[in-house]
Amino acid sequence: MNKSLDKFKKTVEAINCEYATLHSLTNDELRMRYFYLEQFVNEQKDKTCALDKSLPSVYALVKETARRFSLGNIEVKATSNDLYLAEKYDFVEILGETAIYKNHWDVMGVPYNWNMVHYDEQLLGGILLHYGYATEMATGEGKTLVATLPVFLNALSHEGVHVITVNDYLSKRDFETTRPLYMFYGLSADCIEYYNRYDRRRKETYKSDISFGMHSSFTFDYLYDHIAIKPEECVQQDHNYAIIDELDSILIDDADEPHIIGGGNSYNAGNIFKENYPLIVELIGYKDSKLYEIDRLGKTAWFTQEGKQWLSSKKSIPDLFSVGRTYEIKDFDTLSQDKQAEVLNRIYLQNVFYQLLLALTIYERDVDYIVEDDIVKIIDSHTGRIKEGNRWEHGLHTAIEIKEKVKVQDDFDGMAVISLKNYFKLYYKIAGMSGTIMPVEDELKEIYNLHCATLPTHKPLIRKDSPLRIFKSAQLKDDAIIRAITDNKKAGRPTLVGSISIKRSEQLCSKLDKLGITYRKLDAKNIKDEADTIAKAGFGNAITVSTSVAGRGTDIKPSPDAIKAGGLMVIGTDLFESVRVDRQLKGRSGRQGDPGSSVFFASLEDQILKNLNQKDLDSLEHLGASYSTDEISTDEVRKYFHKAQLNRENFFKNRRKETARKDDIIAPQRKKFYEQRNAVLFCADVADRIVNDITKDSKVSTEVINNHLMSLYHKTKELVTRSTNNNPNRTEVFIPFSESMHTFAIKLEVELTIASFEYFCKEYKRQVILQVYDMEWKTFVLYMMGNLDRAEIEMLDNKYSKMTKDIHRIILRRLQYVSIPFDIRNESNTNEEEDEKTDSVSSQKVYRPVNIAAGELCPCGSGKKYCECHGSNIRSNNKSKRRR
Repeated sequence: MNKSLDKFKKTVEAINCEYATLHSLTNDELRMRYFYLEQFVNEQKDKTCALDKSLPSVYALVKETARRFSLGNIEVKATSNDLYLAEKYDFVEILGETAIYKNHWDVMGVPYNWNMVHYDEQLLGGILLHYGYATEMATGEGKTLVATLPVFLNALSHEGVHVITVNDYLSKRDFETTRPLYMFYGLSADCIEYYNRYDRRRKETYKSDISFGMHSSFTFDYLYDHIAIKPEECVQQDHNYAIIDELDSILIDDADEPHIIGGGNSYNAGNIFKENYPLIVELIGYKDSKLYEIDRLGKTAWFTQEGKQWLSSKKSIPDLFSVGRTYEIKDFDTLSQDKQAEVLNRIYLQNVFYQLLLALTIYERDVDYIVEDDIVKIIDSHTGRIKEGNRWEHGLHTAIEIKEKVKVQDDFDGMAVISLKNYFKLYYKIAGMSGTIMPVEDELKEIYNLHCATLPTHKPLIRKDSPLRIFKSAQLKDDAIIRAITDNKKAGRPTLVGSISIKRSEQLCSKLDKLGITYRKLDAKNIKDEADTIAKAGFGNAITVSTSVAGRGTDIKPSPDAIKAGGLMVIGTDLFESVRVDRQLKGRSGRQGDPGSSVFFASLEDQILKNLNQKDLDSLEHLGASYSTDEISTDEVRKYFHKAQLNRENFFKNRRKETARKDDIIAPQRKKFYEQRNAVLFCADVADRIVNDITKDSKVSTEVINNHLMSLYHKTKELVTRSTNNNPNRTEVFIPFSESMHTFAIKLEVELTIASFEYFCKEYKRQVILQVYDMEWKTFVLYMMGNLDRAEIEMLDNKYSKMTKDIHRIILRRLQYVSIPFDIRNESNTNEEEDEKTDSVSSQKVYRPVNIAAGELCPCGSGKKYCECHGSNIRSNNKSKRRR
């Protein structure tokens, strides 16, 4: 045991001593022990101290419960909670007054028997996690079981524990595996991945003592909560304690890009990209001079000066590339609107060219993305999984859709953004575990202030990791890989082949097909079969060809005959971009003292070597030529591959720093803005105070504001009353308002609106402020999402100050100059059914539109354009004009 962990030895001993005393208790007495512990924790003012004091007793209780489940079913006197669980889950059965908790249930549709009891190293891991350590545990050492200890302990305070995983499969698997352990004692637990954003059960899950889910789901829910219009739309509770599985993958690998949600207006830029696509294809094929440069490792490309001149000539715009940033033009804001639009259009066209160049030269199908059901879906470069619902920004996704000749999907403006670093800083305490913590120990300490520790293995690791095998060419390497697979198959051992991409795995599968060798695939294209594929991957001489999907968290259990033959063989077809990913793949074999082996292959033609500088490449080429054999697996050659991997890791590290730096700049503004927004969201009185401050600063009489609101109220009340004549069950309505050429809608409760002017005033002010906040914050986020250079980043404070002034100005206008854009008439509406569908304020009345542009969203809230809804007469008039 590490010297740094010696201080926890006595705690482990104390846990085991108390654990021994629990054997004699009945199952009902064991439950009573829990109730005493839970009561003690919640009676203390300092719950943190109370949890620390309770740790030995709670961990002993959890270990004893695990032991009893491993021995068979657990029977107790049935409670109301047991009755509820029996109706919902298959692991609880009620017989008379007895509740039977079974020790077998289904996990991800596969039968599962509980047979785990915490050993000392796992108790130590649980202690470290409670005290906020990033803990390195060798793969197969039972991270899922270790997590039950701090999860159970911290759930006693009922302040919320978030168990965060790297993908939805692992979050569902871990929840379904461990939930009986928590629910036996009445702790509530659920997984957010079962429910969509607007399912009320997702909000209930966050109210649970324990919530499971993937990191992106937690992060996006936080962002969505901060664009909510009503308090009940918010789902997340407090950020108390997060346990992060595969911590380095989430806090390090996934931290190189911020999380962004789109909303507001949608738009489709397909036409301009399609129009210019042939031009970039022609440019790429141009041979007379070099018109562009590419950097595959940096995943970027750019036009040379000759390329810019060529494009300018082709588009007949001589000064197309003369300005790349608006700040390059002195007093840009003073230019006429037409001149500003001309400059912005040229900058936008530059971006269209750039994104098309990236799509055609850098981003590859079955490497960076797949096309499934005619939809371009991004592949996570670290996990090999699909990033569902994600789109590349700046038009890159549209460019790839044009390239792949699929339907161009709509894009949305960015509404909110946050980095993982700043999201996890919201938590009072975070901890986590992984098999590859120590290589990034310094970065975890620097960015997250996390202390790191390594747990000893329970049994000695006997897996045999062969040195990297290197060949002169890719063909020679693949031949050696095929030989290794066939030899392993003959030996009766299962084989897991890990590839760096779908494209690479399919190249290998093609060779296996020609030899008539059967195998199963596991990658982003067939992720639905993941549980079944993993369950069978360890049987006999099975062959599984996978991407990094089969890395983190994948538990392949060799069958007894496979273990006897030597265990699972892991073959890496190439070095991955990080040593940690290589180690994760190796860790699928030799788990918990089982036999196994691993070997990785490389060649002098591998892409990873592009990370070397020219001097190193020349030296390696000279060294390779000095060998007369096809295989050149020597330490002298290997050092170049290790250096290439290290250079690649440093590239990603610098990118993470840049992402964190940009988000750190906006973090103070976001914190201040979200605090102001939440204050308005949850308390209408705050809106009153904001309005009073704005009117005071602007020297506008509050009497004038109140008189105007009273006028609006009378019209609103009449609209609300009429809207319920034919639908008395309606409880809420959207009321449309217009200010100049801008329209917006306010959602009001029917009874309160009819009964109270005070309610109308507060709700109108509250929703107006929230809508204006979001509109202006979206503009600020869009600016932040751009490829800002240093000069533009330094201008952020000024941008934020300007945004604040604009917010106050717009709010004031919406208090003074707003009208309801419909005149009420008594004629019967001939289109009752359509009005019912829109859930607007109209039922059987015709409203005459005033000052609303045809292409704007209808203020009734239907989501349709105005010309397609209440302003349908505008469409017919416009058609007539076009025909003439």
